[in-house]
Amino acid sequence: MQGIRSDRSGKMKYWTFFLVPCILILLSFSNLAFKSKPSGKYRLDFFTKHNQFYLCDSAYKSNTGSDTFWTPEAYHDKLGVDYDILGIGIESYGHVKADLEILDSADPEKDFSRYDHVVEAGITIQSGLLQVLNFPDYKSYLKLIITPGKYRVRVYSSGLNNVDPEADEGQDHYKITMWADSRMDRKVLKQFVKK
Repeated sequence: MQGIRSDRSGKMKYWTFFLVPCILILLSFSNLAFKSKPSGKYRLDFFTKHNQFYLCDSAYKSNTGSDTFWTPEAYHDKLGVDYDILGIGIESYGHVKADLEILDSADPEKDFSRYDHVVEAGITIQSGLLQVLNFPDYKSYLKLIITPGKYRVRVYSSGLNNVDPEADEGQDHYKITMWADSRMDRKVLKQFVKK
C-alpha cells in the first residue's frame, strides 16, 4: 500500500509541476490578447471642479500647475497638454458627462457639424494603465489596462451654448476617442464660438 501511495504522490507532483506552468502561460496569453485589443466604450458620469478633468498615465510625472500647461491657448482650445497627461476643459463647472471610446484605428469621423468644439492631441501611456481623474482631488473615476505607447486623443464637445460656467449642471456632453498614434501636437479641428 505504501508503494501505491508514493506512486500516486509522485504522479500528483508530476502533474502539479507540469500544469502550473501551463496555466500561467495560458493566463499570460489571455492577458496579452486583452492588452492588444483594449477597444471599448466607457461611460463617464462624475463631479469635478473648475471646469476641468484629466486623462493620464497612472504614473504621470507632468505638472498640471505649471505655467506651460493651462496656458491662455490651452484654455481657448479646451485642452491642456503634456507628455503623459491631458487636461480636458468642460463648459459646466463640475458635472462631467462623457463617453470614452478606445479605438483599434484612427478615428474616421470628418463631419463635425453636430459638435460645438473638436480638439485633439497626443499622450504617452508608458505604464499601460490609463486613468480618468477629477480636479482638484485627482480622484480616479476610471482605470483601463491598455497597450503601453503613444496615443492620439480627440475630444468632441456638444451642448456648450447656454451653459453657465459657474453652475455644476449644464447641457454639455463630451465624446472622447483614443487610438494608437505617434502625433503629439495639439490641433483644433473645430473652434467653439459662444452665440
